[in-house]
Amino acid sequence: MHFQKNYHIGYRAIKTAIAVSLCAIISMAFGREDVFCASIATIICMQQTYDETLKAGINRFIGTFIGGIVGYLALELSNYIPHYNWSRIFVLPFCILLVIYICNIIGQKESVSICCIVVLVIVSKLGDDLSSTFMYVVYRVVDTIIGIVVAMFVNRFMFKKRSTNI
Repeated sequence: MHFQKNYHIGYRAIKTAIAVSLCAIISMAFGREDVFCASIATIICMQQTYDETLKAGINRFIGTFIGGIVGYLALELSNYIPHYNWSRIFVLPFCILLVIYICNIIGQKESVSICCIVVLVIVSKLGDDLSSTFMYVVYRVVDTIIGIVVAMFVNRFMFKKRSTNI
């Protein structure tokens, strides 16, 4: 292992830390139980420049939105599938293929990975409590939007100088 003795924390790292702090403050101010989704979105979206952050934010939003819809529909349809906990093992790959297909036909290849992750989280995490599925999906999309907006705000108005350190 080789240590970088001369490494200095760069602007992107500082902007990311500030953005995560703002996400936590916003989440707490609005009584959100979970700061995770907004923080993850802001970490993923924070890039060197505002334009790169905007592009990452758009990809993140599209992936979360499509993944949320497909995941929600899969869980709604699961009401009609006997023994859903076992059958979701077979439903999940079809959902993954569906979101990959959707992203590709609409020209959003950059959104595929986050789309698959969102479907995976929704289908695997919420299979036991279908009554709150819709609100979970809505909150996930809203939290993602918060994280994207915070990353864009911080990148636009703080540390405008471009850094080569991450």
